[in-house]
Amino acid sequence: MTERSQEFISKVWEHRNNGANIEEKLVAAILLVAAENIRSYTAQNDLIVLDRDDMLQLAEELNA
Repeated sequence: MTERSQEFISKVWEHRNNGANIEEKLVAAILLVAAENIRSYTAQNDLIVLDRDDMLQLAEELNA
């Protein structure tokens, strides 16, 4: 596992241990942590755009 993927897992477990103890809360925490840990860009209209390829790369890192 890469350092980035290990940090991701640690943050997910932190959420799990601090109240994300049911499926819905844990999934929400995973999505929040993922959004915080992948590359993002600001579009011309000031919206934040997440990099789909980077999210897939993180998934690959987690599976390694």
